[in-house]
Amino acid sequence: MKLKPFVALALASLLAAAAQAGAAVISIGSGADSAFFVLESANIGSRTYEIHFDNNVSEPLDGYDLLQMVDAFEPNLSVLAFNFGSEEAPNYFVNSITWQGVTETNAEDFSAYWGQFVAGGQAGFPAASPVPAGTWTFGSGLSAPSRVVEPGSWDGLVFGDGSLAPGVNPVPEPASALLALGGLLAFLKRRR
Repeated sequence: MKLKPFVALALASLLAAAAQAGAAVISIGSGADSAFFVLESANIGSRTYEIHFDNNVSEPLDGYDLLQMVDAFEPNLSVLAFNFGSEEAPNYFVNSITWQGVTETNAEDFSAYWGQFVAGGQAGFPAASPVPAGTWTFGSGLSAPSRVVEPGSWDGLVFGDGSLAPGVNPVPEPASALLALGGLLAFLKRRR
């Protein structure tokens, strides 16, 4: 059986969209804007959250705000973070995360720890500067001024030796929707 090019394209698009659908994004919060938070470890697996909010430039969210929203949403999640800043200018780093009763804690020698990665928005120490979108960069603390979340920003925490960024590509989800739409259009065209 010989497949015509547009039928092959339709099948490829539908298969690609179906493969990406397995990595569901968990939507929480409300508002016109959104940012993403990824948690990855042997215990948790990989969980991606799309957090909806209304962006306020004069009082922006930081990575710690996003993590607290995820923590409040997930009944089986508990986060312990330490403030290495001050009360007025906090700078939180995650020490341990418990998921479904199993705790993963930073090792004293840091052979395994919760590494922070960011894409988009602003990050850096002692003050944040713009971070490129679409690629993971090692973070420098969850709190402003070291981390400022903007619409479309991605934050990720990975438990390991710090050598691996999150396995999730920090690109908004519409890419798979476009693949599915392309496959559907090609399929419908074929049926005519």
